[in-house]
Amino acid sequence: MLVYRGTEFDRIDKSAVTIGKFDGIHLGHLSLVEEVVGSSYPALMLTFLFEGQKSIYSDEEKKKLAESLGIDIYVEVPATREFFSIEPEEFIETFLCEKLGARMVVVGSDFQFGKDRTGDVNTLEKFSGKHGYELVTKEKLKDTEDKIISSTRVRDYLIKGELDRVEELLGRKYSITGTVTDGMRLGRKIDVPTANVIPTDDKLLPPFGVYAVSVDGRYGGVANIGIKPTVGSGNPIGVEVNIFDFDGDLYNKEIKIDLIEFIRGEKKFDSIDMLKKQIEKDTEKAKDILKL
Repeated sequence: MLVYRGTEFDRIDKSAVTIGKFDGIHLGHLSLVEEVVGSSYPALMLTFLFEGQKSIYSDEEKKKLAESLGIDIYVEVPATREFFSIEPEEFIETFLCEKLGARMVVVGSDFQFGKDRTGDVNTLEKFSGKHGYELVTKEKLKDTEDKIISSTRVRDYLIKGELDRVEELLGRKYSITGTVTDGMRLGRKIDVPTANVIPTDDKLLPPFGVYAVSVDGRYGGVANIGIKPTVGSGNPIGVEVNIFDFDGDLYNKEIKIDLIEFIRGEKKFDSIDMLKKQIEKDTEKAKDILKL
């Protein structure tokens, strides 16, 4: 997958473009992606980076997911006042068509763009003949409760720890992907070796606590998300996972952790021995959840 950031790159010859923030790439977004991937043109995702905002998927996670879905070209544009102040027709002519080579444009029915959000699907339809692209408009998808699937709803459920609802709207388990770092090695001292991952600052996390998890789709495990208060203060927010039936070296390797079910909230214990006993209980609970 080709990846471009900003607007300074060589002109793309032809493409099928879908446009949006794509926070989470939920089921509604997937309906847009499927259209461009199924076209006869290279599939291009135009998305926006909002600095300082936390997202369901980190910037790097979103790129990996887009590639796995069949996106050929990934264009990420920082959400600046200057870029969002472009007049709608100028955006269509100079960026969408001349720069991205759009031959097909796929957007949601409520899509708005350009200065003061004055451009919409009617604007895109109006100029489609002049600029030679096909417009495909997709209606908002609804869930089993007949509510519109949106990133806002996914975020709300995630913050509340309602993982089943998150999975329903995403169409997949919520996950955290990262490189295993060298931690305090406390786990090995208490015979519970763990892999430590520090999520990026732009990653939106569920409530701190212990979860039954799946690692790389192959191994079951139990993970703690939080700051490990029992072993000191000032610890960075991290994910510490004990992978069942695994004895390899994961340092500096990337792993993907799917959250399966919440077990308990994060807690500070009075001693390492008490923590170890609780970990044993958490492990048994996780294995029961994962049917291991």
